[in-house]
Amino acid sequence: MSGAYLLAYFKPEITADGEQVRFAVSDIDGPAGWTELNGGRPVLVNDLGERGVRDPFLVRDTRNGRFIVLGTDLRIFPDHDWKRATRTGSRSVVIWESDDLVSWSPPTLVEVAPPHAGNTWAPKAFWSRQRGAWLMIWASALYHDTTGPEQHQRLLAAQTDDFRTFTPAEIYHDPGHTVIDATFLVDRGEWYRFSANSLGAGCAEERGRHILMERGTALEDPAYVTVVEDIGKPELRHAEGPSAFAGSSGDRWYLLIDENGHRGYQLYSTGDLPSGRWSHDTSAALPVDARHGSVLPITLNERERLIRAFGTERSR
Repeated sequence: MSGAYLLAYFKPEITADGEQVRFAVSDIDGPAGWTELNGGRPVLVNDLGERGVRDPFLVRDTRNGRFIVLGTDLRIFPDHDWKRATRTGSRSVVIWESDDLVSWSPPTLVEVAPPHAGNTWAPKAFWSRQRGAWLMIWASALYHDTTGPEQHQRLLAAQTDDFRTFTPAEIYHDPGHTVIDATFLVDRGEWYRFSANSLGAGCAEERGRHILMERGTALEDPAYVTVVEDIGKPELRHAEGPSAFAGSSGDRWYLLIDENGHRGYQLYSTGDLPSGRWSHDTSAALPVDARHGSVLPITLNERERLIRAFGTERSR
């Protein structure tokens, strides 16, 4: 079935509007070529909380025909104070809603992390068959005293039915070292989890700088097993912000990896998901400086509607 993809992303924190949500649409039936919408300018702007938004994640809720964008309430420009951001940053997520991908609600802030969290980063939501609800997963550092030693990022989660109210935060995954940016693919009853994972303080020099791929039996499986320790090694210097999605043909899978600070998003693909063997598509043309985002499969009608509404600028 013919289709395309919508990419939501932000840009580096070197300009006043970098940390806002931008959109791009792919070529038909292929994620190697992209067209930026709205002339590459922000489509969604967060004027609440820290007045910036990073890590936008697209959700299609088929129960009610609604689309959701989740984002990190964070603005690093202009001071680049990461210590503040990880110790006394926002405990909220930014949320927009739409029924057509074109007209969006004003942003709302919802506090989801506990009071002793230093930050709330990269929220993403996945449907849990076990719960019959959405499970939103994000990364937080947890402090008893924000003046004490630095704490690692671990994955927290909260359940929601409507993206307005959430259950109290719970620990989703804490391996004892930093793990962020978790996302998933599901195929033939298997769940594949991708994350930027430090693999512990005692790791070898080159470990933990790329993307960890694991396999489990369900979203809440407590015993995911490693498939690949370092996707992107050695061709990428380091990697964060994975965005995983299935091809429209059903026999190919794609992974965008952010080589933050260097070449930006890089495209990988595989025809054998369980093997964990990913090929780097060096010819892919992603939007310039696109960072930590997400990809949503869309119909050709939705693609045309987005282009008509926002106009285009070809990525090169």
